[in-house]
Amino acid sequence: MNVASLTALAAHWPTDWILIGACAVFVALVAWRGGIGRPASLVLALPLAFFVFQSLSSAAIVGSALVQLQTPLAQSGIFLILVIAAYMFVHRIIGFYADAQGLPMQSLIAGAATAVLILVFWLQVAPLSSIWHFGLQVQTIFGEGYRLWWLVLAYLALALVRT
Repeated sequence: MNVASLTALAAHWPTDWILIGACAVFVALVAWRGGIGRPASLVLALPLAFFVFQSLSSAAIVGSALVQLQTPLAQSGIFLILVIAAYMFVHRIIGFYADAQGLPMQSLIAGAATAVLILVFWLQVAPLSSIWHFGLQVQTIFGEGYRLWWLVLAYLALALVRT
């Protein structure tokens, strides 16, 4: 196998798609090893964290304290902390079906659906673009115009692969 030709081929792929594919493969491996409970917990934690993040600025006590954290990186950190906290809560709630080892096809579907949902929510939380700004092609495909359909299809796929 010619490594130079593979390297040249990979050099022409947009980095965005490589990151999305790596995320999907990583989640698929996690789902294959431990079932789809972890990816399911993550995709249920994302909208919860998004809702809480949007509500923080108008919260009574926390809203005034967060005025000092107006940099995009600090807001990204707050969102990621909310995702981790929501993940822990949701995983404790639905952890009962996370014990079984996943089948390969279920794991691949769960990995792809989770990567799509992470990407859709990434594009919706503006401060996350300070960490990584996806290109115009990814923003067009997963952005506002098609966001609803990606959400519906990804959640449907995860519901179908549940054992």
